[in-house]
Amino acid sequence: MLLHHLLIRVHRILGTLLSILFVVWFLTGMVMMYHSYPKLTLQQRMSHAETISEHVDMPADTTTRLSPLALPVSHPTAVAFERIAGRNVCMVSTANGETLIDVGSGQPIERLTDDELLQIAARWTTAAPTLLDTLNEIDVWLIGAMPFGEFPIYHYALNDGHQSELYLSSHTGRALQFTDSESRFWAWMGAIPHWIYITQLRSTGRQPWTDTVLWLSGAGIVMIVAGIILGIRAMLIARRRGRTGTLTPYAKPLFRWHHLGGLFFGLFVLTWIFSGFMSLADAPQALWPIHRQQSAKDIYAAELHPERFTLDVCKVLASGNVKRLELTEMGDTPYYHVWTANKDYLVDATQQLPQHTVLTAERCSKIVESVVPPESQVTATILYSYDNYYVSLHQRLPLPVCRVDVDDADGSTYYIDPHNGNCRYYNHNKRAGKWMYTGLHALNTRYFASRPLLRQLILWPLLIGGAFVSITGMLMGCRLITRKIRKKKTT
Repeated sequence: MLLHHLLIRVHRILGTLLSILFVVWFLTGMVMMYHSYPKLTLQQRMSHAETISEHVDMPADTTTRLSPLALPVSHPTAVAFERIAGRNVCMVSTANGETLIDVGSGQPIERLTDDELLQIAARWTTAAPTLLDTLNEIDVWLIGAMPFGEFPIYHYALNDGHQSELYLSSHTGRALQFTDSESRFWAWMGAIPHWIYITQLRSTGRQPWTDTVLWLSGAGIVMIVAGIILGIRAMLIARRRGRTGTLTPYAKPLFRWHHLGGLFFGLFVLTWIFSGFMSLADAPQALWPIHRQQSAKDIYAAELHPERFTLDVCKVLASGNVKRLELTEMGDTPYYHVWTANKDYLVDATQQLPQHTVLTAERCSKIVESVVPPESQVTATILYSYDNYYVSLHQRLPLPVCRVDVDDADGSTYYIDPHNGNCRYYNHNKRAGKWMYTGLHALNTRYFASRPLLRQLILWPLLIGGAFVSITGMLMGCRLITRKIRKKKTT
């Protein structure tokens, strides 16, 4: 009996406090089936970037300066060539940070001028952009970019008839975010309240926000479990009292509807809030231990070796409309990762002439073999359709992809795009986490990715049912608060 009263208090108190948040989560979840938070991809940025030039405003030793051997820094971890505001630049990362270098002069660029940034913004619109603000802290549209090393950030209105806005880093000219009136509207209706994107929680980093969401969803799980137990107990009481044809002992309509809604949708509400919790938590290692820390980054060299890139960069630039050229090494082989306005591809940097390189299954296997223990067995397979881990509900992940399975204690699997070398990594722990997050939360599986209509037909009733339970709980909480206030006034 004591446990019963404790469960009632826990469910009532937490339900009153969290019911509004639950209503928001379920209603915005419906929106997020179709619209998410605006996110600017590198390929989108490349579509508005300048083409890297071999000769414009360059000295006679342009070829030498564009060579990785001419880099004015040592031990680079990342190198990329672009053209920004009319001049070729090289972005070099080391263990100490990122440096932007003017290729023509070989001198570092501390910060771009206002005119240069305006010139970059102008490439995103046919109208004249207007500077709205110079930001030294994030706003709601920069939360996803986490641009803490990019301040001050220039915020432009593009005046293109769609109320488009652009955010640029003053240090590199990199586009950090792009929004228009439609994407902002749907973000306010969906992702921002759903993810609790409050700038004050993200102003100093990710951790305060992560802790807040975990505590709120964790408390919600406790509340739901208590409610399910109480709901089943109430149903059994109704059956024992001989109320045939009914599942609830409650006479008041609001109580009856909340109880019945909980009986039918309580398990879904529990799994949905739990999977939301798992979006920010790792699968417990007590159940799925990690024997060796590995990630997708392992297949890329931690430090570049410029002397291995013997293919002349200018030959690559002459072969197409190159917007970005990035150096990468996989399995001791250097590659140029090249972006044009609408695609990206690899070029073997050891060849005499630039050619698009497509990684074979054998090559992907050797790349993975170079980063796993020598006793591990490696098997490579080319996938022409999604599996349950390399999967996209909106068909955004490219196919074919090379899946490389490693016979190690972690059950490691690397998914490598043969055309650009992009990689995803899974082990037993990450696979469990995938099922507990996107598998439960969005039905993000191979089966439903190929049956989008069926997925929607399942999710819509479940989300409506979850919203119904939450709304009735919210109304009951409001009545409880009203009774408490009235009681306090009369005493």
